[in-house]
Amino acid sequence: MMGSKIDVVLLAGFLGAGKTTVLNELIRTFGTRKLGLLVNDFGEVPVDGSFLKSENPELLEGGHKIYEIGNGSIFCSCLKAPFLYGLKYFATQSPDLLFIEASGLSDPSSMQKILTEHGLEDSFEIRRVVTLVDPVKYKALVHVLDVIGRQIQAADQILVNKCDLVPERELKELLGDLETRTGVPVQTGSFGDFDYGFILSGSSQRRLAERESCNTPETRPGSLFLEGNLESEQVLKDFMSRIEGASYRVKGFLKIAGKMLYVSDNGRGYTITPAEKTGIREGLTVLCPRENESIIASLWKEVRGVE
Repeated sequence: MMGSKIDVVLLAGFLGAGKTTVLNELIRTFGTRKLGLLVNDFGEVPVDGSFLKSENPELLEGGHKIYEIGNGSIFCSCLKAPFLYGLKYFATQSPDLLFIEASGLSDPSSMQKILTEHGLEDSFEIRRVVTLVDPVKYKALVHVLDVIGRQIQAADQILVNKCDLVPERELKELLGDLETRTGVPVQTGSFGDFDYGFILSGSSQRRLAERESCNTPETRPGSLFLEGNLESEQVLKDFMSRIEGASYRVKGFLKIAGKMLYVSDNGRGYTITPAEKTGIREGLTVLCPRENESIIASLWKEVRGVE
């Protein structure tokens, strides 16, 4: 902590852009400091916190603290109370750095406003707002979802992740579009491999304190938590292929034939990887346009053979 206030790094970015991967890298980069991690998952059952713990078993041993908030965006009025509770919790823990991983559909515009209105501006200093951009989904969604533009406008630094998944021409077009939207520094990379030296090199200059977040209960997307047994991994693969393009994000843990699997879409397909026992409820969180909820729920019943 560089002063009496707790330094906050807010990590924003659309669903699947790689925020948890970047947070892993930040933990490794700044792990000699006392860290606080406030992880916001949009789904009913938080997944990212369990993933971080399994990837970094030394976190809890080193005295670092993790606080998880699920089922929405921390900047929406529907989650204001648990968000404030989480901030007040970290005020008592006094970490040197507090990383806040906002959900992929969070608009961080009101972060400073929240601190000011609730008397927390003397406890926390927003050091950096870092926005991740997914070059795979960006072009199709930036003109459809206001929250992506808001995440870019709020940023002090933009990290274009997953650059290995797009041709150079598409990446060049994306960088040109970002240049028209913001004048902040932009780094490109893959797998969360960036130069994080900027994190402590000054204070945030992009606090849009006068703006309300566009996150409201009315703007929430469709959200499903799919549970139940599947006959085989092939059935799971068939399901993931069938809902491609109908969802914003799919992730979670499923046990099939006695084997725990972590499932995640990546913008161009999906990955299914072996996982350790998670300690959380098994199932898939699916975020999608509201009009697709019933379609995806029906497909899940179909692949499970449920009437």
